[in-house]
Amino acid sequence: MKLKPEAGTGFGSARTAGLALLAALAGALASEASLAQSAAWKNVVAAAQKEGSVVVFSAQGPSVMERIKLDFEKTYPGMRLEQTRMSSGPMMSKLDQERATGADGADVTVTTEIVWLEDRLREGALKAPMGPSTAAWPSAFMIRGTIPVLALEPFGIAYNTNLVKTPITGYRDLLKPEFQGKVGMIGLVATSLVAFYDWLEKKEGPDFLAKLATQQPKVYGSNPIGSQMVASGELPVASFMSATMVLPLMAKGAPVKLVYPDKVFGIQYAAGIVGWAKRPNAAQVYVDYLMSRAGQTAWNGLGEAASPLPNIPGSGDVRSINPYDPAHYTPEVVKAYRARWEGIFKK
Repeated sequence: MKLKPEAGTGFGSARTAGLALLAALAGALASEASLAQSAAWKNVVAAAQKEGSVVVFSAQGPSVMERIKLDFEKTYPGMRLEQTRMSSGPMMSKLDQERATGADGADVTVTTEIVWLEDRLREGALKAPMGPSTAAWPSAFMIRGTIPVLALEPFGIAYNTNLVKTPITGYRDLLKPEFQGKVGMIGLVATSLVAFYDWLEKKEGPDFLAKLATQQPKVYGSNPIGSQMVASGELPVASFMSATMVLPLMAKGAPVKLVYPDKVFGIQYAAGIVGWAKRPNAAQVYVDYLMSRAGQTAWNGLGEAASPLPNIPGSGDVRSINPYDPAHYTPEVVKAYRARWEGIFKK
C-alpha cells in the first residue's frame, strides 16, 4: 500500500525545507569563517604594528613610491615604510645574498622579475598574501595563487620639446640624422629590458638595433637618469620611458613630451613576500595595502600605469598594454641575448 503524504509534508516541501536549512547553515558557517578571518587579520595587523616597520626593495618609479609611502603610513599610523629603489636585476642579487646570509634586509620585493619570484615560489621561499584584499583580486593577475601582479606599465619615447620641433611618433624616428650621438637608451639592467629590445626588433625589423647602434646612442642604467637627461636638454630624445618618470617632470614645467607608438610594450610589477622576512606580519599588511583599492589608487590613479583591479579612478586600461611573457626569457635566453646585444652596442 502506498502512503500519501499529508499536505505540506511532501518530498518537495521537505526538500525545500532541507535546502533552506543547508543555506542557513552555510551562511552561518561563512559568517563565522569571515569573523574568524577578520579576527585573525586583526591579530596580523596588531603584530605588524609591534614590528613597527616594513622594508621594501622596489623597482617602481620614485613618484609612485612617494605617494604609496604617504598613503600607507597614513592608513597604518605608527608603521614606517622603508623603501629602497633598485633596478630589478641588481635587486634580485641582493635578495639572494640576504637569503644566503640571513641578513636583515627586505621583507617584500616589488619587481618586474617574475621568473625570479616563480623560482623562489617553487623553492617554498615566498609567502602567499593572506589579507582581506586577496578576496577581490582578479585571479588572472595572481600567479600560482601567491604572486599578485599589481600594475601594468607601458613604455614610450620621451623628447625635449625645445630641441625637437618635428613631433616624434615612433621608434624609426630615432634613426634620423639629426639625432646622431643624441639618442638615449637604457641598458640591459633587467630581464624586462631584454624583452623590450627583443620586442623592438620584432616590431621594427632584425636590422633595427644595428642601425640604432650607428647613431652612437648614450646608454644609461635607469629610467630616472634618462628622463632627467631629456628634461635638462642633455639629450633631445630617449626610448623606453615611462609616465611615472616623465609626468612629474612635466608637472614641474619641464619641456618634455611622452609619446606611445602604435603598439605599446609594457611590463608587469609583481610583489613577493620573502620567506626570510624579519617582519613577516608587516610584510603581509603592506602587500594587502598594495592590493586594496586605496593602494591601487595611490599607485595607478594618475594614469601612469594600469591597475588589474577594475574601476580604479584615473587608472590606465590593462587591455591596452601588451606585457611580455617572462616565461619565455629563461636564464639561457637572457644570457644569449645579452651577448648579442653587447656585440651590437659595445663594438
